[in-house]
Amino acid sequence: MKERIIETSGRLFMRYGVKSITMDDIAKELGISKKTIYQHFSDKDEIVFQVAVHQLEEDKCEFQSMNDASKNVVEKMVKTIEMLKKSFCEINPTMLYDIKKYHPRAWNLFMEHKQNFILTQMIRDLEKGISDGLFRPEIKVEIIAKIHLESIFIAFDMQVFPPDRFSFIEVQIALIDHFIRGVLSDEGLKMYNNYLNLLS
Repeated sequence: MKERIIETSGRLFMRYGVKSITMDDIAKELGISKKTIYQHFSDKDEIVFQVAVHQLEEDKCEFQSMNDASKNVVEKMVKTIEMLKKSFCEINPTMLYDIKKYHPRAWNLFMEHKQNFILTQMIRDLEKGISDGLFRPEIKVEIIAKIHLESIFIAFDMQVFPPDRFSFIEVQIALIDHFIRGVLSDEGLKMYNNYLNLLS
């Protein structure tokens, strides 16, 4: 039951944001009473925190799966774009704002994941791409990794990209495509375009 509550809550938060979802909404979606939820979680903040823990563990598993299934970093980046199309197609950009404002424990967990896992993975991928001749050798790896990481999070900023004017997933894909083309060598660019042609 605890896992069902976490999974259902996560799905609702992704679709509608965190603030707008109440304990009643979660109970109704699961077809259970609020009392049953409170047997497993002390309050909504605890649910948000556990959803964050669950989601970040899934992210780590997906990154590892893409590492194992990709022949090179260019293919991995193309797979990342395809993964984002599936996982972010229904995401509500208010979700991250809500977590930052109302749920500091979960937000701190996201920030730790951002710095200790995502940034480390990006730096490794850039170094591997340079080593394999697929990325330009002159790029400043740590600077570029940090710029790219922050650009991913700026897509959640509704003042920069108002949802009534911009599709969240289109913004994310545009940012990633811009980043990839900026770091690729001539050989890497040919490979990237070939992968995109296979998908189209």
